[in-house]
Amino acid sequence: MKSDIPQPLFLSVPDAAKLCGVSRNTLYTWVRKGKLSAYQTPGRTNLIRPSDLVKFMQESGLFVPSALEEMAQRDEANNQPVPSNTAKEGEVGVLVVDDDPSSRSVVVRALNETYKMFQAQTGYEALHILTLRKEIKVVLLDLRMPGQHGLATLKELKELRPDTRVVIVTGYAGEIPEELIAGGAVARVLEKPITVAMLRQEVADLIKEQGLTSVA
Repeated sequence: MKSDIPQPLFLSVPDAAKLCGVSRNTLYTWVRKGKLSAYQTPGRTNLIRPSDLVKFMQESGLFVPSALEEMAQRDEANNQPVPSNTAKEGEVGVLVVDDDPSSRSVVVRALNETYKMFQAQTGYEALHILTLRKEIKVVLLDLRMPGQHGLATLKELKELRPDTRVVIVTGYAGEIPEELIAGGAVARVLEKPITVAMLRQEVADLIKEQGLTSVA
């Protein structure tokens, strides 16, 4: 079934290098040193969001082609995360990451009245949303998803937002290395199927642990 969720646009390193007027090696160096943001696929291919490239080029005094600016604006408009409810600004955000629309729907309905809910169907989309929405404090993460496994997403998520609490919701809990739980990278593990009451209680406990409130 074709998804109706717009997919983010990405530029390859060779394409980004051409736009910047530099060699691939130079651009790889910028990415490796963290000067230019990039997402990495499971096959270790670096992909660059148009908006990240525009920001880098502007800050570096490089000429930004109008076509690239238009691409970045279109991509940002298509992928601006919209809350799944009408919660007030200041409320705690919860991000649901699951490729199954029905599973996401169950979680959103369970938490929608208390938290500002966001949804992502892939790990890549989740990381993008987390860069934009600082109010997200809890992530409910599935493991087996197309494109990038949940554990790979977890690693990048903790590097990006180390204070975010992650709850893995899965039917494959045996795939989670014990050290991730012992070390705190994974705050909770909920094995599917889960009840609405269980879900609400676990999220409420995590929010309380962080000293936050669920309402503005």
